[in-house]
This record gives sequence, C-alpha cells and structure tokens, in this order.
Amino acid sequence: MSAWIMSSFMFKREDLEKTLEMKLLEIIHELPKVIAVEEDMPIEIFIDSTKKRKTDAAIVIDRKGKISGIVTKLDLLKVLRPVLPHGVRIFSMPLKVRIEKITIKEIMSPNPIMLPETAKVKDAIELMNKYRISHVIITDITGKPKAIISRKYMLKKFFGVEE
Repeated sequence: MSAWIMSSFMFKREDLEKTLEMKLLEIIHELPKVIAVEEDMPIEIFIDSTKKRKTDAAIVIDRKGKISGIVTKLDLLKVLRPVLPHGVRIFSMPLKVRIEKITIKEIMSPNPIMLPETAKVKDAIELMNKYRISHVIITDITGKPKAIISRKYMLKKFFGVEE
C-alpha cells in the first residue's frame, strides 16, 4: 500500500498515524477557548458568545458548578420545534420571544462525552463516530474542562475540508 494518501493535498501515512496517536494535550492550543454557560441562562447569551468568540459549542454548568451538558449551534434548531421537551407549546410565539424565553437547559445535550487530555486524538474520533456526536469535551486530570474538540476541527485538520 502506498505511503502517500491522496486528497486535495498529500500527506504521508506515517504523518497521519502520528497525528492520530498524539495526546489531546498536544493539540489543545489549536482549539478555541472554552465557553461556559449556565443552565438557566437564556439561549441569547450562547448565541452572542458564539458570535464573539467564533466557536460553535459551550460547556453547560449547573448551579453547583458541575458540567451538566454541552450546547452547540446545531442545538439552536431545537428552538424551531413546535413543542419543547417539557411540553410547552411555543410554535405560535414569535421567534424573538422564543429566544428570550428559552433557557440553555431546554436545548442542551445532557451528560456530555468527555476525555482526559492524556487521551489520544484517535480516541476522540472513535467516540464521535460511536455516539454520532460532533463535540467531545477535553478535561485536565482533575476533571476541569480545558477545551472542546469538534468534528469540524478534525475534518479540517485531516482533510482540509470546511464543514
């Protein structure tokens, strides 16, 4: 088998394998700074934060300061549903009113997948594929969030593809 992998660019198979074996700690500096939002904040806060920081996800913190979920730009589409998970009918509300009234907790994904910074890049990819998720939270050895690695980052890093 060829030592080169063809794409719109070329890289050596050894380079790819080396990158997959890298610890997440080695690439954290390439990832956006972590945004944290509280569960009871309006989603408007998340929208503003993602625009300012040019990121597409935030860690959700509960009242005790623990990680309770993750919220992504894709989660914002849940606002367009006619009924929220707790049964409130919102479809008749104007979108601006919905955005003001809906909290992060109502659209977030609870129990996010996390990996320690000592895990490998390939471990993050494996979890994304296994659970069909687009983001994995990277933590330090104490469990404190350090970064969020995304499918978008992986596609750009390995294939030069923008999502």
